[in-house]
Amino acid sequence: MEYINHLAAEGYAFIPGGYYQTLSEVNCGNKDIFLSDLEQLKLAYGNLTLDPYSPGNRWRGYAQCRRNAKGELSFGHFREYKQTKKYNPDTGGIVRHYPLLPENITANRLMQAILQDDIAFVEAYERIGSLEELTVGIHLFRYEAQFDAPAYSSPVWLHKDDENVVFVHLIHASANMLGGDNLIAPNPKNIERVLRLETLFDTLVVNHDKYHAVTPVGCREPGETAARDIILVTFQRNEEEAA
Repeated sequence: MEYINHLAAEGYAFIPGGYYQTLSEVNCGNKDIFLSDLEQLKLAYGNLTLDPYSPGNRWRGYAQCRRNAKGELSFGHFREYKQTKKYNPDTGGIVRHYPLLPENITANRLMQAILQDDIAFVEAYERIGSLEELTVGIHLFRYEAQFDAPAYSSPVWLHKDDENVVFVHLIHASANMLGGDNLIAPNPKNIERVLRLETLFDTLVVNHDKYHAVTPVGCREPGETAARDIILVTFQRNEEEAA
């Protein structure tokens, strides 16, 4: 409840990666299985699509999920995905079509454990309705930067998302990466917290109470490529899928 209470009170919460490694479903106790699952998840980032809807050198894949009466998750494109101009003046208002994440990723043990825990978190949080009233999105992002070509989000400045609750889970950040710091702000003119997701599964969760941003990702050395790989899990009230 500590992280849920912090989100409710402060508009964000930082969850250390060690928390997720204690989940029985992650199976850290069996090192070989854990490393195999992790390697499968990491390999997925090499098969993402360069985002055609916004600049910033971001590669991405996408799926939505639903839960049946047995608690099992199914994946697909169930509703149109777009952001509103209100929250994303740059590329809002456009229906976006991304390749569906493959089954070997949506069925990955680590992915499933993260999703189920995020769902349990939101259900305990209780502020945005039942799961049946929400669109749950899974976004794989790779920020891929070179020395003279940074990678950055859209919008790049402090903003709020259309989604009511957003989890940012770190999977990998290369040692030659610059930037990639998360900012939390009560308004666009004042930053109250700078934090960095550094270790496997380090997580930031935000709601609509605060503004947030991630600083552009750069690369330290010419001729190299830096990467920041994350999983975004988003929860949005269906009636708020505005035009």
